[in-house]
Amino acid sequence: MFQPNFQISAKMTQALMDIEVSRQSVSSLPVTAQLLASLRESARLTSTHYSTRIEGNRLTEAEVAVVAKGGTFPNHKRDETEVKNYFFALDYVDELLADSSAKVSA
Repeated sequence: MFQPNFQISAKMTQALMDIEVSRQSVSSLPVTAQLLASLRESARLTSTHYSTRIEGNRLTEAEVAVVAKGGTFPNHKRDETEVKNYFFALDYVDELLADSSAKVSA
Protein backbone atom coordinates (compact mmCIF):
# COMPACT_ATOMS: atom_id res chain seq x y z
CA MET A 1 0.00 0.00 0.00
CA PHE A 2 1.24 3.48 -0.86
CA GLN A 3 2.46 5.47 2.14
CA PRO A 4 2.97 9.14 1.21
CA ASN A 5 5.88 10.94 2.81
CA PHE A 6 3.95 14.11 3.68
CA GLN A 7 1.06 15.33 5.77
CA ILE A 8 -1.77 17.56 4.63
CA SER A 9 -1.79 20.58 6.89
CA ALA A 10 -4.72 22.90 7.57
CA LYS A 11 -3.00 25.56 5.44
CA MET A 12 -2.63 23.14 2.51
CA THR A 13 -6.25 22.04 2.86
CA GLN A 14 -7.41 25.66 2.75
CA ALA A 15 -5.28 26.33 -0.33
CA LEU A 16 -6.76 23.29 -2.11
CA MET A 17 -10.28 24.41 -1.22
CA ASP A 18 -9.54 27.92 -2.54
CA ILE A 19 -8.29 26.42 -5.79
CA GLU A 20 -11.47 24.36 -6.13
CA VAL A 21 -13.68 27.41 -5.53
CA SER A 22 -11.76 29.32 -8.20
CA ARG A 23 -12.00 26.38 -10.61
CA GLN A 24 -15.76 26.16 -10.10
CA SER A 25 -16.14 29.90 -10.66
CA VAL A 26 -14.22 29.79 -13.93
CA SER A 27 -15.89 26.62 -15.21
CA SER A 28 -19.35 28.12 -14.73
CA LEU A 29 -18.59 31.19 -16.86
CA PRO A 30 -20.24 31.28 -20.28
CA VAL A 31 -17.88 30.70 -23.17
CA THR A 32 -19.20 32.59 -26.16
CA ALA A 33 -18.13 32.23 -29.78
CA GLN A 34 -16.76 35.78 -29.59
CA LEU A 35 -14.62 34.91 -26.56
CA LEU A 36 -13.28 31.79 -28.26
CA ALA A 37 -12.42 33.77 -31.40
CA SER A 38 -10.65 36.40 -29.31
CA LEU A 39 -8.64 33.80 -27.40
CA ARG A 40 -7.71 32.05 -30.65
CA GLU A 41 -6.51 35.28 -32.25
CA SER A 42 -4.48 36.21 -29.16
CA ALA A 43 -2.87 32.77 -29.16
CA ARG A 44 -2.04 33.05 -32.88
CA LEU A 45 -0.40 36.45 -32.40
CA THR A 46 1.58 35.36 -29.36
CA SER A 47 2.77 32.11 -30.92
CA THR A 48 3.68 33.91 -34.14
CA HIS A 49 5.66 36.54 -32.28
CA TYR A 50 7.65 34.10 -30.15
CA SER A 51 8.15 31.48 -32.86
CA THR A 52 9.52 34.02 -35.32
CA ARG A 53 11.46 35.81 -32.57
CA ILE A 54 13.45 32.61 -31.98
CA GLU A 55 14.58 32.88 -35.59
CA GLY A 56 15.74 36.47 -35.14
CA ASN A 57 12.61 38.39 -36.10
CA ARG A 58 12.87 41.93 -34.72
CA LEU A 59 9.16 42.79 -34.60
CA THR A 60 7.47 43.26 -31.24
CA GLU A 61 4.23 41.47 -30.43
CA ALA A 62 2.30 44.70 -31.13
CA GLU A 63 4.06 45.06 -34.49
CA VAL A 64 3.22 41.45 -35.35
CA ALA A 65 -0.45 42.30 -34.75
CA VAL A 66 -0.16 45.28 -37.11
CA VAL A 67 1.50 43.16 -39.82
CA ALA A 68 -1.20 40.49 -39.41
CA LYS A 69 -3.76 43.16 -40.27
CA GLY A 70 -1.84 44.29 -43.36
CA GLY A 71 0.38 47.00 -41.87
CA THR A 72 4.05 47.52 -42.68
CA PHE A 73 7.18 48.91 -41.05
CA PRO A 74 10.11 50.56 -42.83
CA ASN A 75 13.29 48.47 -43.01
CA HIS A 76 11.57 45.32 -41.70
CA LYS A 77 10.60 43.65 -44.98
CA ARG A 78 12.19 40.30 -44.10
CA ASP A 79 10.53 40.31 -40.65
CA GLU A 80 7.14 41.18 -42.15
CA THR A 81 7.44 38.43 -44.75
CA GLU A 82 8.32 35.90 -42.08
CA VAL A 83 5.28 36.87 -39.98
CA LYS A 84 2.95 36.77 -43.00
CA ASN A 85 4.26 33.35 -44.02
CA TYR A 86 3.81 32.05 -40.48
CA PHE A 87 0.18 33.19 -40.58
CA PHE A 88 -0.27 31.56 -44.00
CA ALA A 89 1.07 28.31 -42.53
CA LEU A 90 -1.34 28.51 -39.59
CA ASP A 91 -4.22 29.15 -41.97
CA TYR A 92 -3.18 26.17 -44.08
CA VAL A 93 -3.14 23.89 -41.03
CA ASP A 94 -6.61 25.16 -40.09
CA GLU A 95 -7.83 24.33 -43.61
CA LEU A 96 -6.41 20.81 -43.34
CA LEU A 97 -8.07 20.30 -39.98
CA ALA A 98 -11.42 21.51 -41.36
CA ASP A 99 -11.20 19.13 -44.34
CA SER A 100 -12.28 15.70 -43.13
CA SER A 101 -10.78 14.04 -46.22
CA ALA A 102 -7.31 15.52 -45.67
CA LYS A 103 -4.64 13.20 -44.32
CA VAL A 104 -1.93 14.64 -42.08
CA SER A 105 1.04 12.55 -40.99
CA ALA A 106 4.38 13.13 -39.31
